Amino acid sequence: MNSDEKFNNSTKRRKGIKIVGMMRRFIEDGFDEIEDYHQFMKEAIKREQESTSRRLEEGASKLETEEREEYYEFFAEDYQKIGGVFEKLALDSFIVMLYSRLETGMGTLCNAIRRDKQTQEGVKINLRYSDLRGNGYLDQARVYMEKVLGVDLDLGNNREWQEIIALRTLRNAIVHENGWLQTKDATLKKLIKRGLVEIKQPEEEINGQISGRVKVKYEYLDHILPHLRKFFKDIKV
Repeated sequence: MNSDEKFNNSTKRRKGIKIVGMMRRFIEDGFDEIEDYHQFMKEAIKREQESTSRRLEEGASKLETEEREEYYEFFAEDYQKIGGVFEKLALDSFIVMLYSRLETGMGTLCNAIRRDKQTQEGVKINLRYSDLRGNGYLDQARVYMEKVLGVDLDLGNNREWQEIIALRTLRNAIVHENGWLQTKDATLKKLIKRGLVEIKQPEEEINGQISGRVKVKYEYLDHILPHLRKFFKDIKV
């Protein structure tokens, strides 16, 4: 039996069994996990701040005024570290994990659409999305969907895609630039204006490019997750 016969037989056996819907649910579950972890960490940091604050107040209540001031100066770093260091690391890690889930989701959907086209339509597609070259997995998957699988993502009019590009810019700044952001992205500028993303140590804007140390707020994660869910939901296959 040659390869074509094996392919045709395999296609017949799998006829009627689509996996795209199943993979969409799998992708959605991944975003649910990120959201649950985000809420858990937000509440855990808040509890730790409250616990540390109570501990400091109890310790200071037994001291005279001058000693109390020295006490607060000595231990204030413990409280500030929770909000300044731990919170930032948690939020940065969420951005990295979220973008990773996005890339994985795109690859998963590419494989599922390819498989369904082969089993449901009898189309043999040897090329996989990972065979393409591009600026990262996201671009590889995008090109593969549009050029190989014939999926119309309508990216020119897709607001969710603009949010995804902004997310990628944030992720790259955190991973590759130690948190230093340089961008002309209009969507990111709107997020900064709304206070969902903050720029510290900003440099003078030149030719529409803003530069500075980026700090993501909790509200940004609440903002971006629905856009990612909608993007995958709206992909027509």
